[in-house]
Amino acid sequence: MSRRSILVLCGGASALVLAAAACQSWTVATPAARAFVGRHLARAYGLTFEAQGPTTLALLPAPRLRFQHVRVLNGGRLLAESRSLEVQLGLGALLTGQAEAAALTLAGTRLVLPEDDDRWAGPLARLTARLADGARPLRRLSVTEGRITAGESGSDRLGDLTLSVSWPRAGAGLDLSGRFSWRGVPTHVVFAAARPLDLAMGTPSPVRATIAWPSGSLDLDGTGSWQGGPALAGEGRFTTRALSETLAWVGARAPLAPALGRVTLEGRFEARPDTLAMPSLRLVLADTVLDGAGAATLGPDGRLALSGTLAAERLDLSALLPGRAEAGSADAPLALAPWTGGDLDLRVSAAAARIGPLQAEDVAAGLLVRAGAVEASLGRATLQGGTVKGRAVLVDAGSAGLEAKLQGTADRVDLGSLLTDLGLARPILGRVQGSLALDAAGADLAEMTRRVGGRVSVTVDDGEIAGVALAETPGAEPALRRGGRLPFERAQVTLGLSAGLGEITQGQIRTASSALTLRGRVVLPEQRFAAEVEPSARDPLRSAEGRPARYELAGPWGAPRLRLLSPPRPASPALPAAASAYAP
Repeated sequence: MSRRSILVLCGGASALVLAAAACQSWTVATPAARAFVGRHLARAYGLTFEAQGPTTLALLPAPRLRFQHVRVLNGGRLLAESRSLEVQLGLGALLTGQAEAAALTLAGTRLVLPEDDDRWAGPLARLTARLADGARPLRRLSVTEGRITAGESGSDRLGDLTLSVSWPRAGAGLDLSGRFSWRGVPTHVVFAAARPLDLAMGTPSPVRATIAWPSGSLDLDGTGSWQGGPALAGEGRFTTRALSETLAWVGARAPLAPALGRVTLEGRFEARPDTLAMPSLRLVLADTVLDGAGAATLGPDGRLALSGTLAAERLDLSALLPGRAEAGSADAPLALAPWTGGDLDLRVSAAAARIGPLQAEDVAAGLLVRAGAVEASLGRATLQGGTVKGRAVLVDAGSAGLEAKLQGTADRVDLGSLLTDLGLARPILGRVQGSLALDAAGADLAEMTRRVGGRVSVTVDDGEIAGVALAETPGAEPALRRGGRLPFERAQVTLGLSAGLGEITQGQIRTASSALTLRGRVVLPEQRFAAEVEPSARDPLRSAEGRPARYELAGPWGAPRLRLLSPPRPASPALPAAASAYAP
């Protein structure tokens, strides 16, 4: 073997030995290594670096130092501590004797982020200035088993933190991905394209972010800025299968919380701390799709204030009605507080709408929710061929329960079809018009029914009454009988209510040739009524000296019974005109 070959073999073997040695971790003096890194942090950021335990050094594939039990402080105030810290050093700076970190890997880390504390302000300002002057950023950051606390001895804000950050250069976008546990809920986050240096210097930067948790997700794509506080504008999409659960998780309280389930919200937005404006949005509530505009404000107590103007082709409001299991009995206590956890000012229009079994068309409505009060207004709706309007107000009366006020009007509504939709018997048919004004108070539905008062006026045209017939004999007063149907031209009833009892102050049913007068009472708590009915001929030339028969129509609303109270009294025989003056 030639001398040259021997030298080549020896050189190669030496290189392999040196490479293997460089890849190994070597224990070095901790004070010296700590001072090497600490000088850079103190000079560049004004920070104090502490480390305890053994320190190791490896040169390949990149020079790196590994410290144990590390603490970083600013003026004696703790910023971060970590069980293990590995610092990958920039080779260029290392050759000049500088400790410039290219990448950090931390395990078992705690970051201290107090709410009212400026301990991070100085280091971040120095970092921004260095980056603006052309310094290279930390290119990679990896955190495992991390947590963020509200103070040096405070509780965890975030736990189970795993984080990976890539930032190749100061002018490039930052990519972040990770997961953590917040308030006991595991959460994943992906953050991309943002330019931190632009944000720090007040220049807009693109932002793309995705946040996901077990019951929902949030996707954002827009432009962010940090002038006078953080701001973000762009396109977003929020979805959750349980909105009330998600809002409770983030510490917010919303109006109508018991009715909020699966929700999707997407559209253009403009956001600042505690405020959100959406000039164009699409809201999907269960199977209802609404388009329009809206805004939201979050109060310091976590109370959401929502406002909006929305329109839908089909609107299903059945979720606002309590289910059978929720409604319970009439003695179940009524509580308004779960529905008024936030504020709401909403205007809604729909081509078709459903609430429970009722279906309406051309609906224009409003809903106003404030602390302890709910007001619903119906500007106009077409219901069974007629028009209805109304307003309902519920107010929390404290220990007394609720106070309720209801006002409404109806015009030319098909009463039979309406009763069919409600699943009720159809004792009366026709086109109904009328008005009502009611008020009540109580701790439960039964008490409110016992205390309801107000006035109801109803007119039904061209209808018929089931279960009652009118026997008309020429020359005699008409008589009522059970069974059959009673057609009528117009039926009018005016009802005055007080303490759950209704007095029929005016009641009349007009047929083609007769008229029936009604007087009686309605007992709302028992859902019964009793009315005295007097049929009489509408012929003004017929003698009025006889008294018609009187009947009682009484019983449950759906199945009243008719009985005769007194038979008719015939009129006296007519006297000659000459003898009438001597009649007693």
